[in-house]
Amino acid sequence: MIATIHLAGPPQLSGLYQACVRCGHVLQDYTGRQVMVPEGQDPTLAVWPEGHRIAISGNATWTVANDAPLTNGETECKAAQ
Repeated sequence: MIATIHLAGPPQLSGLYQACVRCGHVLQDYTGRQVMVPEGQDPTLAVWPEGHRIAISGNATWTVANDAPLTNGETECKAAQ
């Protein structure tokens, strides 16, 4: 599967988003959304673990082991200029 690997940065709770620390690609974005949580459940928003590698292919996202080699079709993101 063709995927780009990003490095999760710290969640920005004031803006409700999380971006790649290398290229700035937005990994999570809850900005402007009202997240519904059933009464009595933890209202904490889901975030990617900081410093972990996140693969993105189309609408699919998943974590990749930090020591895993790239497979066919995977590329590391490039640092923002």
